[in-house]
Amino acid sequence: MSDDVLDVARRLARALDEEDEVAARAVLADDCAYETGAEALRGPEAILASYREAAASAVERFDAVRYESRVERAGPSAAVITYTDHLRLGDRRHSYRCRQHVVVGASGTVTSIRHEDIPGETERLHAFERG
Repeated sequence: MSDDVLDVARRLARALDEEDEVAARAVLADDCAYETGAEALRGPEAILASYREAAASAVERFDAVRYESRVERAGPSAAVITYTDHLRLGDRRHSYRCRQHVVVGASGTVTSIRHEDIPGETERLHAFERG
């Protein structure tokens, strides 16, 4: 089961890195719960809207954005995805990281996502934006 969990988590991570909502939707359970840290969302449409808003905000704030991710096993039905956003403002560059803990259900879809801010990352991002 754990290889399947890693495969599902990798598919979600890759879909989000590529901003492919169709592929992301395919791995989210209909009742998937997403704890963003600021709010609790339920269902693929609400979750994908949240990701879409974050991507739109990045496009507005930065000259260039590139996403990448790394997936690690976190238990028999869980994985941790570390997302890295590579950002550019003029000739300055910054990489921002965060984590999301995902649980994959028996149906082979993601049933829950919990966002985790990595200590210091948000502060470094704000300092980069201020110049």
